[in-house]
Amino acid sequence: MVSKINLIFALVYSALIIFLGLSESETIRVEGLQLNDKLAHFISFLLFTFLWKNSFNYFFEKKALFYLFIFALIFSIFIEFGQKYLTLSRNAELLDIVFNLLGILLAYIYFSLKERKI
Repeated sequence: MVSKINLIFALVYSALIIFLGLSESETIRVEGLQLNDKLAHFISFLLFTFLWKNSFNYFFEKKALFYLFIFALIFSIFIEFGQKYLTLSRNAELLDIVFNLLGILLAYIYFSLKERKI
């Protein structure tokens, strides 16, 4: 059974990504924090995938990992399109999607190996 708390964390984290991804860039500056933008994309979607894993296992069972991969990638692409069409100070970047995909892929590989117990 999926824990309600897992689902809540996944939903709240997703809302945070939407908020940060679609906020005007002037409103999300953090002084003193030097984090490479692409590394942030990679880590964000690695964590995103980990947080959604239990919920997808509960709802989709055997195809959960595949559906999670597709969901995370589509979510990532929608955020980038949102930056292009819904904000004035943000831009969609293909490289952001690539680093999001790398985070998703690393989680996918980890879960695949864990399921095979290698």
